[in-house]
Amino acid sequence: MNKSLQRRLGQIVLSTLVLLPTLLAASSPLQVGRAPLWVLGTLAGVLSLSLLVVQVLLPTKWLNMFVGQQNLGWHRILGISVTGLVIAHIVGLYLYSPDDIGDALILAAPTYSRLGVLSFWCLLLSMILAFARHKLQLVYSDWQILHSVLAVAIVGTAVAHAMLLQGTLDGFAEGLLCGSVMVAVSAAIVRWYMAFSHR
Repeated sequence: MNKSLQRRLGQIVLSTLVLLPTLLAASSPLQVGRAPLWVLGTLAGVLSLSLLVVQVLLPTKWLNMFVGQQNLGWHRILGISVTGLVIAHIVGLYLYSPDDIGDALILAAPTYSRLGVLSFWCLLLSMILAFARHKLQLVYSDWQILHSVLAVAIVGTAVAHAMLLQGTLDGFAEGLLCGSVMVAVSAAIVRWYMAFSHR
């Protein structure tokens, strides 16, 4: 099998892995009769978590065959995209039910909501540090450790948020998505630790 075909097949598998949970959530019977804002808000949340599977693997260069050599560029683009989708998730649900989201934002809500909010704040902090690293004069190795810790916090709280919800992501879609993102972040941590320990 030539490299071009391998790359194309890899892109198809990767795209399927990212999009399938969102498609399954969109076709869930629980979406029937729901307001469009609620549906769009929930799907934005599912897609943001799906993109994290790719996001955490890009710095490892394991995806070079599928996305080329511009991993860090794609990493930044996906970081912005994930943040935008999470904001869309919050805004969509807020417009549908302001009281519920208002309670969640002040952490006066069920555990799954608080975990979602904590994931968002970790994501926002990670983005701010990424753009302000030079202004803050952070040493790259220190920033990398902080960035990695925040990535684990983002994924951990987001997965817990998704698993505690009883909704459109139940069943196979939940297992596929949460399992994939946990495997991805675990593999990235192991790879980063091995690289860091050999310096």
